[in-house]
Amino acid sequence: MYLNPKFIIVDFLRNLLTDPRSTRVYTAASDTFTATAAQTVFSLSPSSGKTVSHITSVTIDGSSTNAKKWRDYYIDFRAEKVIFFSGLSAGEELIVNYKESSTNWIYWDKPNEKITELSFPRLDVQAVAGSGSRLGEYKAPVESVIQFQVDVWCKEKEANQIFTISSRAYTGNDLAEYLAYQVMEALEDNENDLHPALYDYTPTQTPPRDLPFNVEYQAHHKIVEFILKGIKLGRTS
Repeated sequence: MYLNPKFIIVDFLRNLLTDPRSTRVYTAASDTFTATAAQTVFSLSPSSGKTVSHITSVTIDGSSTNAKKWRDYYIDFRAEKVIFFSGLSAGEELIVNYKESSTNWIYWDKPNEKITELSFPRLDVQAVAGSGSRLGEYKAPVESVIQFQVDVWCKEKEANQIFTISSRAYTGNDLAEYLAYQVMEALEDNENDLHPALYDYTPTQTPPRDLPFNVEYQAHHKIVEFILKGIKLGRTS
C-alpha cells in the first residue's frame, strides 16, 4: 500500500465542496471499534451498494487529539480502511464518521466516454508534474514538490444541468467557473487539513484557466493549478 497524494486532495475536496447535483445523495455513516493491542487497521462497513466517499472525523475514546488525518492515520479508499501509523492500545474505542454514497462527483481519474449527463458536474484531480530534493545526506528524506491540476467539467446548458446555489442559477461555463473558484477558496482557507502530508500551498495559475469547449463530453472545462510539497511522499511509514 502507498499513500497516493491525489487521494489526499480528493478526500479534502469531497469534505469541503458541496455537490451542486442534490440527487447524488451522501449519507452520514459511522463505524465503532474496540481496538486490540497494537491494532492499526480498521475496516469500514458502508451500506450495501454504497462506498466510502470521505472521512469526516475520527475520535479515540471521544477525543480527536490523537486522531488527526494524515498525521496519525491515513485512508485506503480502495479497501475502505482507516490505517493508523502507530497501534492503538487495547480497549480504546475508535469511532470513524464518514459519508457514503452510490456515486460521487470528485475523482482521481479522468471521465470516460461512457459516463452519462447525470455524472456532471464532475471534478478530477491529477498530479501533472513535480520535482524533489533530498533534505541532507543520502539517507535524509526527500521533499517532493508536486504540481496538481483539478479539472472542472460542466455540461452545456440543458434543463437538467441548471443548479441553484445561494438563490442564483448556475449552468455551463458559469458553473464551471464558480466551482473552480470554490476549489481555490478551499485550499486557501483550509490548507491545515492537508498537513503534515502536504503543505506550502502555492497557486500557479490564477484565475482558473479556460480550456476549449470539450466536444467529446459536450462540456465546459476549467482547470485549477497549484503546487504542494510533501516529505516521503507516497510512504505509509
